[in-house]
Amino acid sequence: MTEQKISDTLRVVAPGKVVLFGEYAVLTGAPAAVMAVNAYASVEVSQSQDSNWHFSSAGFNCEPSRHAGNELPKDASAGFTATALEHWGYRSLKDSALEPTQVRTDTAAFFHRGNKLGLGSSAAACTATYVALAQRLQRQATVREALDIHRNWQGGKGSGLDVASCWSGGVIRFQNAAAAVLPWPQKLGWQVVWSGTSAATTDHIAHFDEWRRQADLKPLRRLSELSNDLCNTPNLTLLGAYQRALMDLDKAAELKIFSAEHEELVKIATAFGLVYKPCGAGGGDIGIAFADLTQGTDVLEDFRMAATAAGFYCPKLETDQHGVRLAQ
Repeated sequence: MTEQKISDTLRVVAPGKVVLFGEYAVLTGAPAAVMAVNAYASVEVSQSQDSNWHFSSAGFNCEPSRHAGNELPKDASAGFTATALEHWGYRSLKDSALEPTQVRTDTAAFFHRGNKLGLGSSAAACTATYVALAQRLQRQATVREALDIHRNWQGGKGSGLDVASCWSGGVIRFQNAAAAVLPWPQKLGWQVVWSGTSAATTDHIAHFDEWRRQADLKPLRRLSELSNDLCNTPNLTLLGAYQRALMDLDKAAELKIFSAEHEELVKIATAFGLVYKPCGAGGGDIGIAFADLTQGTDVLEDFRMAATAAGFYCPKLETDQHGVRLAQ
């Protein structure tokens, strides 16, 4: 990363993510596959025009705020900045020794008509904020610290796969807080679909943790086995088995992963020979349809047309290969 003069505007962008498989299983130590996509959160940091710190946000709807710097702010627009500075031991904005600063966060690409899609906006915005502040404070930014800061912001919940994805870019295998490149078959095509409703990830994870403490974990073990197999050999047959295992876990734990919308998309995908599953915690947000492109390249377009005709939104996304970075 190149150094910036303090008077310059520093802009950092971080990509969103899609969980290909391994949701829930990753919370028990199994591997998950995550793909960074070209929906970006951007954070701009520049010198304030007055003696106050200013925070504003686009996409995520919250009021802009202004602070004199005598304490760490508690409002939503400054949340990631406060969490990062607190992690470094600062008790106030002034403690950081930075001049009064403007921090502008833009996550509009993670929303559709005002609704959150579920592409990892908080992880991307948090990571971009952390990298920007580390650059300003001449600290070495690391993925381990980015994971810790976002986890603190979430109250200790989550696996960290979303942060690891937007840090690395491309497709990664994520397991026990460690990421490695996962080669993705060129002939295994995909299409992300928004279910039409937003979901609260932390609520699903809390319910899952409660179920796991007192239940027969056979469905979870099966899901974990398939996640491991898929990381070694990603293919449509194993993805179909994984989808069924995820349904079994959903039924056993009553997690409501497969909402009515996701179930409808399963039917549409099946009609075209595709495998569809919710991504992440499920219950809403996005899902993904997989296609074996050796059987023809038109099948994904046919699925997109059918899903769109049924009222679903199919965003045009591509894999982001670069991860979080300074923007020119």
